[in-house]
Amino acid sequence: MNAPVRKRLHERYPELGTAPIPIQPYIDPAYYELEKKYVFKKTWIQVGRVEEIAEVGEYFVRDLAACNASVIVVHDKSGKICAFHNVCSHRLNKVTTETCGKAKKFFCKFHGWAYDTNGALTGVPDEDRFDNLDKSKLGLTPVHVDTWNGFIFVNVDPNPSMTLAEFLNPMFGGLDGYPFHQFTSCFSWQTVVNCNWKIAIDAFQELYHVAFVHGLSIANALQKDEKGNLNPLDGLCGEYHRRLTIAGNPKSVYGNPNAIAGETPAMEVDTSGRGISARAIAAAALKLGQGGTKIDLSANKMPGGMNWTQDPNWAFDINVIYPDFYLSMRPTYYQAYNFRPISHDKTLFDARVYYPEAATAGGRFYQEYMKVALRDVLLEDLSTLEDTQAAAETGAKSEMVIQDSEIMIRHQYTVVDRMIREGLTADGRGATP
Repeated sequence: MNAPVRKRLHERYPELGTAPIPIQPYIDPAYYELEKKYVFKKTWIQVGRVEEIAEVGEYFVRDLAACNASVIVVHDKSGKICAFHNVCSHRLNKVTTETCGKAKKFFCKFHGWAYDTNGALTGVPDEDRFDNLDKSKLGLTPVHVDTWNGFIFVNVDPNPSMTLAEFLNPMFGGLDGYPFHQFTSCFSWQTVVNCNWKIAIDAFQELYHVAFVHGLSIANALQKDEKGNLNPLDGLCGEYHRRLTIAGNPKSVYGNPNAIAGETPAMEVDTSGRGISARAIAAAALKLGQGGTKIDLSANKMPGGMNWTQDPNWAFDINVIYPDFYLSMRPTYYQAYNFRPISHDKTLFDARVYYPEAATAGGRFYQEYMKVALRDVLLEDLSTLEDTQAAAETGAKSEMVIQDSEIMIRHQYTVVDRMIREGLTADGRGATP
């Protein structure tokens, strides 16, 4: 008996429509200003992991251009994670110009005003010369902060419309229990790309491009349909967020979700053509990596929210946490990417990959191989972005055509546009961006 045919994604989400998507939101500086006001300044933004500030006094700073904000996130003396605008109460200089560190107090380099890790103003040089100075009212301005599974989120809106749990749980509650905390070995890359932030994240939330952009790298590691095309197993679109689940070739490093966790299938090594040495190295990395971590990954039970179709060839899930956080999860490692807008045509791409700490030389070899392989895949993805932005700005086309498996791109456009329209209406400015 044939398995039932899954509905096209657009049929399951008719509210998203099927019309072409306008290009204006990708190239218009005025539209970007609306995104800043009604999306980024109103939304929970992922900024880091709790492991980055594990000890009292440890902090990091995130410059969020789309929020017109620089935010200090610190582990305070009471053990809580706090966040503050990086703005001195005196003459508005940045309190710290460091990107991270450890401190008992923050001292503004302009005039020496001092703040503790709770944000309280504790010291003012030559204080007697100020009239009626009330230090209790001149602390650092707080920013709302909360965590989800060890990820730190901030919201610069003084009165957020929902809690972080209300924002995330409807789509991602089923991911609770994933062992994020066990993956403490991190590799990272960061670059500025001359394109709109949505063009950048679009390249990571569909498979249609993989056979072409990644034809010589990971295309053969993913499962093709009966026509030889690459499509996700399924996709979910929520009020804000979206998810894809993807099948792979379990005899490849990239397509095997359990690589280095217990027993894994032997690699298929093609010795007849191009790419022989790369595949042989991949096979060696997979073999040498077995049992090479300080934790027993085979003992981990994945949460029910992963591989929700229960496909036997499942490889990984992609989770896009609105607006700009990409989280790809497997049993043995995860990828966390931020696509931070700098301007309407410039994006800071911050990519991090987390593994468990290696315990053997073979385990480290596997991770180093994967680090380089993933870096090269990222370079392939980034290779298209600036050309796409330049082409959009020519005006030759006014819209783009989207196919069914690219529904995540349509969903993102729809949610951003909806938030802008709702914001404009609430401000009495009409509903047209």
